[in-house]
Amino acid sequence: MTATGALETQPIERWTPPALDLAAMLEKLRQWKPFDGTAFMDDVETVLEGTPAEEQVEDFAERLRGYSMCLVDIALAHAPQNDTTARLIEQARTVRSEETPGGFWQAVGHLRRMALTLDALHEHLVATRCVKEAA
Repeated sequence: MTATGALETQPIERWTPPALDLAAMLEKLRQWKPFDGTAFMDDVETVLEGTPAEEQVEDFAERLRGYSMCLVDIALAHAPQNDTTARLIEQARTVRSEETPGGFWQAVGHLRRMALTLDALHEHLVATRCVKEAA
């Protein structure tokens, strides 16, 4: 208070929003790929019902890891947070983090474990209406 009884006013600083790195945000948007359920099901079917060619093993592993990231993100954002969801997310993260084995048949076995794990997570997401069933 001043000697006259009036309240002292302090100047109010104008609020400025935090700096956004728009270039980095734009780059992330450009790299984003939506989940393609049809391509996912085609890859899962190929891995589970056939044997990919030796030169395709690493390509399948990379694509399955990509599907894993998408499905886990969808599950975290939209699926009911219960024991089933948590178990499926943990399984998907575990199998995704494993290196592809060097031997051909060991690598095929690894692809099949990834495909089965991701198929179970996908079915759970379909059942909880987080994603549409792929044709």
